[in-house]
Amino acid sequence: MAAPPPPTDAELDAYIKIRYALVGIDLSTLPENDPAAPMDQARVMANARSTIRQEVQYSDYVPDQQAHAAVLYPAPFAVWTGEYKP
Repeated sequence: MAAPPPPTDAELDAYIKIRYALVGIDLSTLPENDPAAPMDQARVMANARSTIRQEVQYSDYVPDQQAHAAVLYPAPFAVWTGEYKP
């Protein structure tokens, strides 16, 4: 099965605006494109598109089967496994 094509900027913009509206964020209160403003609509949308695209890349991560799993308490574990020699 072939992977679907990546979404276009317009498709991502529609998704982002819907998600922001669902949580009560109104982007129309920001200027459309003002480099002097701390944040504007163009930068918010560009940042959100970038974040979504990065999340998709992260989901493609395949962990190494030979890697050590994280341990909640590494010091006692190191003593128990004999990796730590006082």
